[in-house]
Amino acid sequence: MKKFIVSCQVVIVAFFIMKILFLMEALRIESISPFFSLDHFGQAIAQTTKPAANAAPDVKTDVKDVTDDPLKKERDLLASLQKRQKELDMRESSLKAEEQKMLALKKEIMERIDALKSLETQLSAKLDTEKTNDTKRLKELAKVYEATPPQKAAAMLEKLEVKTAAGITINMKRERAGLIWGYLTPQKAVAITHEITRTAQPAAE
Repeated sequence: MKKFIVSCQVVIVAFFIMKILFLMEALRIESISPFFSLDHFGQAIAQTTKPAANAAPDVKTDVKDVTDDPLKKERDLLASLQKRQKELDMRESSLKAEEQKMLALKKEIMERIDALKSLETQLSAKLDTEKTNDTKRLKELAKVYEATPPQKAAAMLEKLEVKTAAGITINMKRERAGLIWGYLTPQKAVAITHEITRTAQPAAE
């Protein structure tokens, strides 16, 4: 832009130099030829100054054009692309942050699942131990009921919970259980039968 302005200034200076030379030549001709009138001289000056007056707007127009940015569209496009790139970078950062959260959550869930599996194993082992102990206690109680007279044993079974009574009955010898069974009330006998059937079904499957 500076080079262009300097070029314009050089052209204007050259124009004025040519004008001065032209005037000097005109004066020289007038001094040589008396027939060259002042009117002709005035017309010559008018002709030389008129184009100069018309040239001024062109210079202004050229200067105005120089102030315009010829790369404005490219600059705007670059700014738009940079803005879009910034938005994409922010979105990518947000997605990475969400991904990190999901990975952390997944890790936490897996740790909890492992802890639950470990607890399930412990509980299962504990339940097996308790079941074994319960079976052992029921067998011991069954021996006690077998040694007790049938009528008295039936009276004690009547007072027990159905589940406990069924467990003792299952672990008794069939002959002793049959003798005690004859002294039970029908309601208690039916309840014990249902409990024994319900407990035996999973084992049968």
